[in-house]
Amino acid sequence: MTKDELAAQARQAIESWNAHDAEKVGSFFSNLAIVRDSADPDNAAKGRDAIVARAQMILGGFSDAKLEILSMSIDGSCVCTEWRFSGTHDGVFLGVPASGQRVVNLGAGVQEFDENGKIVSENAYWDATVFLRAAGALPASLATATGS
Repeated sequence: MTKDELAAQARQAIESWNAHDAEKVGSFFSNLAIVRDSADPDNAAKGRDAIVARAQMILGGFSDAKLEILSMSIDGSCVCTEWRFSGTHDGVFLGVPASGQRVVNLGAGVQEFDENGKIVSENAYWDATVFLRAAGALPASLATATGS
């Protein structure tokens, strides 16, 4: 695939998240794809069904979830995307009950594509403490936690 084709495929995958369509998200991955998440690196989603379930879990925690691409870089068959996530935490996410709080978080994804334009691996990097603080599951700051 050309760089332009890879960029278009990566953008369409992001749009499937913004359409809140977990099945469509899954359609961008090969059947044997693996997704690793920095929030739970030892518990990778392996295979399209697990990837769809992961997308359902994320979208279930944020009914108005939105991903915005901030930058993209392509090298060979790898696409690196820096993104901004925003949404209202109105469902269970990472075991944290709905808080009703607005969450904004920055992250990055590294995706490897096969020759058919399917994602075969993805590593997602984001700061889970930003979410946990916004949801009230952690103190708003380290100073608050230490009483400083």
